[in-house]
Amino acid sequence: MKSFVAVLRGPDHVFEFANAAHRESFGDRDIIGRARADVFSELNDQGFAAAPDQAYRTGRTVFLRDKPARFDFGPEGKPPQRRLDISYEPMRDASGAVTGLFVQGRDVTEISGHPLEARVVVGGMQTLSDAELLTLLLYHGTLDADSEDRATQLLARFGSLGGVLSASIPSLNQIVPNGQSNAHRSVPSSVAIHLKLAREIGRRILFKKITSRPLLSDSSLLRTYLKALLGTEPRERFVVLFLDASRRLIACETLGEGTLTHAPVYSREVVRRALELSAASLILVHNHPSGDARPSDEDVATTAQIERAAAILDIAVLDHLIVAGDTIVSLAENELLFPPRRFGGRRRH
Repeated sequence: MKSFVAVLRGPDHVFEFANAAHRESFGDRDIIGRARADVFSELNDQGFAAAPDQAYRTGRTVFLRDKPARFDFGPEGKPPQRRLDISYEPMRDASGAVTGLFVQGRDVTEISGHPLEARVVVGGMQTLSDAELLTLLLYHGTLDADSEDRATQLLARFGSLGGVLSASIPSLNQIVPNGQSNAHRSVPSSVAIHLKLAREIGRRILFKKITSRPLLSDSSLLRTYLKALLGTEPRERFVVLFLDASRRLIACETLGEGTLTHAPVYSREVVRRALELSAASLILVHNHPSGDARPSDEDVATTAQIERAAAILDIAVLDHLIVAGDTIVSLAENELLFPPRRFGGRRRH
């Protein structure tokens, strides 16, 4: 499959091509620095001119998916009638004004299914490795033949499939080096959103399961959800699970976000939110991106502070869970609550 990358500058849509792959897709035309209307004038009569105008006007990315395109004369060996995927992503200056468009175009006329799809049909998704799953996900998000290379780069950079899906959209947009050559690749915003959608769908399915029953009736399901939520987060997040009198989940909210080693949280904010939600009890959760799940002295002190503030209003802190990758440590199980407490147990006097 052939593609091109370009930049459109100014209201006259002047092309600045970042590579020469367009010559293979659309013929050998000397178009660098030429106005768009002088380059593909036949496309302007087929609705293509409206897309960049809309991107400039709205400041939003505009996509043309599987768009039929008829050229007056096609590249050698290729018919004039083609199918194209083109995206126009606004670029902004320091003030936020749109100064140009980042354009990615793909000739998708001859695209067929990915070879991995045959394995899925026969054996199911479970037959694919993490790298193969990511390859197929990227392929369907980008229709790029080099999806396997991109998947390898992302796994190397973020460490795991969960790390890729947990990565922020800006970090996914950054340049990813290609180890096979001197070329560089980035993950477009549309593909980054595609990856985030996959993670969010899985998270919501798990969340639905843990809200359908008393939260403590299946601690393994809760831990699976928390690993999916926080296990690969690159920075600390402090999450609070608010439970009703029957210990069903009312809400799961992030009340603190911070750095690699610290996420500030304030007991008054936790208690205030518990009162707003009429919560009877709480489970505190935060992650250790370092991978070391052992609770620190600060973790124990923070827990005690929140416990004391909540106890004044008869709100119980049932546990504080620390998530580090695939490991979860319970302060209740280690008798580090103040005073020590276990799920469903009584306070020790």
